[in-house]
Amino acid sequence: MRLLAWEKIKTNELKKASDKNIWAEYCSTPLDMKLIDFDTLEEMFAQPEKKVAAKPTEQKKKGPVLVSLLDPKSSLGVNLVTKNLRMPFADIATAIATCDMDKLNNDQINGLLKIMPESTDVEAIQNYQGDPALLGEAEKFYATLLKVPEYTLRLNCMKFGYEFRPMSEDLGRRIKDTLEAGHAILNSSELKELMHILLVFGNFINTGGFAGNAVGFKLALLSKIHEIKSNKPRMTMMHVLVESIEKNRPELLHFYKKFNKLGDVAKIDNAENEKELNELKKIIEKVEKRMSKLDKQTVEKFADVFKEAGEFCKNAKKGIDEINGLETQYIKFFVLDKKNYSLQDCFKVMSIFCEKFESAITENKKRKEQEERLAKRKAEMAKRAETLPRMKKGGNSLQNQPQEECIVDNLLSEIRGGLKLRKAKSYAGDTNSKLGRKTSIKANNQESVEKWKKTKIAL
Repeated sequence: MRLLAWEKIKTNELKKASDKNIWAEYCSTPLDMKLIDFDTLEEMFAQPEKKVAAKPTEQKKKGPVLVSLLDPKSSLGVNLVTKNLRMPFADIATAIATCDMDKLNNDQINGLLKIMPESTDVEAIQNYQGDPALLGEAEKFYATLLKVPEYTLRLNCMKFGYEFRPMSEDLGRRIKDTLEAGHAILNSSELKELMHILLVFGNFINTGGFAGNAVGFKLALLSKIHEIKSNKPRMTMMHVLVESIEKNRPELLHFYKKFNKLGDVAKIDNAENEKELNELKKIIEKVEKRMSKLDKQTVEKFADVFKEAGEFCKNAKKGIDEINGLETQYIKFFVLDKKNYSLQDCFKVMSIFCEKFESAITENKKRKEQEERLAKRKAEMAKRAETLPRMKKGGNSLQNQPQEECIVDNLLSEIRGGLKLRKAKSYAGDTNSKLGRKTSIKANNQESVEKWKKTKIAL
C-alpha cells in the first residue's frame, strides 16, 4: 500500500493531554468496520507490484528494521547538523561536556542549539527499552547527548564566550562615537559663529517682512540652505554663505572636519543601544543563575568572561544615560521642541549641513576656475579685435609699394638674364598656326622693349 504522510500523536502526549480531546472522546468507542470499504481502499491505493525475475539460487537476507522515535522533520534536522560536524557522536558529546571551544566553533554551536531535543523527545529516548543498535542516527545522537549533564547550558556558555567580545566592542564603539560627536558640536565655537552669520543673512533677506528681525532660527534650516536658490544660476544660499566665509573668515571654512564621524553617528539610535544592552543583561543573568549546576572546572573557565561582561554592562549603562542627558542639553541649547526632536534628528540635520557645506566649497572652486578661464578668453578676444582695425587701415600703403618694387625688379632680372617666352601650342598640318605664332612672338618682343623704355625713363 502507498504511505499516508502524517504526523502521529505520540502515546505519552495523549496521556498528558486533557481528557476532553477528539481522540480520547471518539476513538475510545470501537468503530463499525462495515462503514469502510477496505476492498476499494486496497484497489485505489495499492502499490503496484514490480515483476522481478526470481533468482532461485540467491536469497537476500533482510536487515533489522531501525526504530524511529522522532518525527521525520526533527530527525532530518539532527542528521544534517551532525553530518556537518564530521565527528563521531561520542566526540561531540565529549567536546560539549568539556566546553572545548577548539573543537567546536560558534557556527557549529549555534547549529547544535537549534536541534536540542524537546521534553517529549527526551522522554521517548529515555523510555526506550529495546536494542540501542536498532535506533536511527538521530535517536543515537540524542541518546549520546543525554549522557552529558546540562548540555544546553554548556553550549550557551560557549556561545556567550564567542559572541560577547564582538558584541560589546560594537556597542561600546557606538556609545563612544555618539558621545564624542555630541560634545564636539556643543563645544564648537566655529559652528556657533557660522549660525550667527547665517542669522544675519536671514534677517537681511527678510528685512521689512514678518520673518525679519529674528533672534534665532530652528535647527531644521541647516538642512535646507542648499535648496534655497539665488538669482545667479547654479548658486544657492549655501554657496553664498561659503563664499562669504571664504573671503571674510577663512579659518571657519573647514569646521566640519572636527565632526568626521557625524555621518555614522546620525544612523545610531540610542533606544536600540539600550535595548541591546538589556538583552545582554538578560542573557548574563539567565546563565549565571544556572552556573551553580556546572562543575567547578567549567565555572572557572567562563568566570573571566562573565566578570568582564558585568563591568561592561555597568559602563555601557553610564554611557547610555549620558547620551540621554546629552539629548536634554541639545533640546535646551538649540531651543527645540522635545516632542519633535531627538538627539538622532539633530545629528542628521548637522550631518546634512556639513556634507552640503563641503560640497559647496568644491563647487565654488570649480565655478571660480571656469569664470577665470572665461574672463581670460574674453580678454584675448578683445585684444585681437583691437589689432585687426589697425592692420586694415595701413594695409594699402604697406602692400602697394612692395608689390610695385617687386614687379620692376622682376622685369629687370628677366631682361638681363634673357627673356624666356612661352611657346604656343602647335597643331600638325596647320600652316596658319605657324604664321600666327611668329607674329605673336614679335608682338611680345615689342611689348617687352616698350616696357623697358618706360621703366628706364621712370628710373
